[in-house]
Amino acid sequence: MFEFFSQLRLKRKGFSSGKKRRKQREHPFFRLLREGKMVCVLLFGFLIAAVSAMAIYTADPLSIFAGQPIKTTVVVLVLTITLVIQLRIHLPETLHRNSRVTLLTASIVGQLLLLKFSEYLADTFAHDGGFHFLVAPYAFAPMLMALLLGRNHATYAAIYASLFGALLVQGSLAFQFLIFSLVAGFVAVYLTHQVRRRGRLMTAGGYVGFAVVAVGFTLGVIEWPIFSETGPVPEAWDLMGRQALAAILVSTFTAILVGGLLPIIEAAFRITTDISWIELADLNHPLLKRMTIEAPGTYHHSLVVANLAEAAAESVGANATLCRVCSYFHDIGKLHKPEYFIENIGDGENPHDDLTPTMSALIVIAHVKDGVDLALKNKLNSEIIAVIREHHGTSLVQYFYHRALKLKEDFEALVREGQERAEDVPDVDIEGFRYPGPRPQTRESAIISLADAVESASRCLQKPTPQKIEQLIEELTRSRLREGQFDECPLTLQDLATIKASFYSTLRSMLHNRISYPKAEGGIELDTSSAETTALKKSKAAKAKAKPKPKEKEKEEDKAVADSGKKADAPAAGTGSGDEPSTDSQASPSKDRRPAGAA
Repeated sequence: MFEFFSQLRLKRKGFSSGKKRRKQREHPFFRLLREGKMVCVLLFGFLIAAVSAMAIYTADPLSIFAGQPIKTTVVVLVLTITLVIQLRIHLPETLHRNSRVTLLTASIVGQLLLLKFSEYLADTFAHDGGFHFLVAPYAFAPMLMALLLGRNHATYAAIYASLFGALLVQGSLAFQFLIFSLVAGFVAVYLTHQVRRRGRLMTAGGYVGFAVVAVGFTLGVIEWPIFSETGPVPEAWDLMGRQALAAILVSTFTAILVGGLLPIIEAAFRITTDISWIELADLNHPLLKRMTIEAPGTYHHSLVVANLAEAAAESVGANATLCRVCSYFHDIGKLHKPEYFIENIGDGENPHDDLTPTMSALIVIAHVKDGVDLALKNKLNSEIIAVIREHHGTSLVQYFYHRALKLKEDFEALVREGQERAEDVPDVDIEGFRYPGPRPQTRESAIISLADAVESASRCLQKPTPQKIEQLIEELTRSRLREGQFDECPLTLQDLATIKASFYSTLRSMLHNRISYPKAEGGIELDTSSAETTALKKSKAAKAKAKPKPKEKEKEEDKAVADSGKKADAPAAGTGSGDEPSTDSQASPSKDRRPAGAA
């Protein structure tokens, strides 16, 4: 409240514009929901209560623990404890992020509810039997988890949805159900890894249906008419076709249901799948289109960084699509003052020449906060905002820092000469030339940070060679390691070695040398590999040999001057660029004989 009145007073005096950058704020209550241990315990308690209630009140009358509510609850509790232990061992971060626990438990409970619904449909519309295990949505939880959280979570969802589901079916068929559920679940996990097109979801659902049909034939749930007791009668063929078609259609509809729920779940839990990252990679985003006009140099820099980061991410198994999209937006803060960044200055005047190093550093560092402000204003993904904040880490703006030190030395020299006062010597605080951070927290953010530095530094290479490129990448990587920029992200030294090799390969292809093409004749570029070019070179060589020798040339010129009676200082015929004479050789000489560049 007091800050508001202070800002208002400064605005009235003309010392403030009244505008404030947007900042990411989170209420403590939401942070408790996101990370609170008690909330995590309640979520697993919900899983135990929901599965126990379903096993007690809605299970088949002949289920394994029918009529034994206490034993049923104990079994569900033990299975849930094993799930927690497995997550603790293999996915410890999940237990610290309640959103992931919520998704995992909700997907398992959701699959069990769909299982009971499918049983109801089978009993209602196909009471002749043989359809119960064929129309169950085994792929729901594994497919949803594979798209949202990855294969590891999807595998646990498939296993525990199968175990809990076995408590709901008839006891004598529980083993059959486990085989159906596990096979279909694992096929779904395998086929939905890194799905980038929504159409591929339906394809994966269809393949899951074929897997269910194959298991049905193997276990005898679907009978071949030629092996049936009644023989290959038309009714047997009709039943087999209906069973196979039902399995395939239900699995396909399950995939369609998952695809429809994805946008809702992504918005609710702030999770972005590979499908959404592909949609965000559209270069027609208003910010990117604005960048092409206002900051074309930054736009091109972002595209190159995206290529570097994507290739490096693929080489170490990180999310390559995320790296590409975040690289597009990592420098949008430069749109606030594009003319103060070297890639947008071009051949114009450098505005930093009129500023102190401290002020220049402040402007450069501010592009991070300006980028966060623009991202929040345009409602960009939270992971993009994180990369904008982290892509410089806490690194030093070295150019302006060293320029400030040089300015300080010059002032001290003037003080010693008596031309300046000692109190006028500027103070140089190294912390004032550092980015505010934080340091990269994820592998993708660290890759983009390093790609940004490598791309910028590669522009300074004179006549780049493989050795220079390799040395540049090595020096930048070691510098970031010494500064501790990668201390808070899960990058290993082996990952860094792979990333360096990827950068080297990509930069070599970008900074390759080109052969020198000869001058175009008649305005058309010549092909140096063609027969016509070879013939042209031979004709030029022949002309050069046919030229008169220097002494003979002098005699001919003297004779021409004596015969024509022209002035001795008449200008000689001019020649244009290249081997051919200029077309303006007969033009009169210029009267202005001052040297080039003279006023």
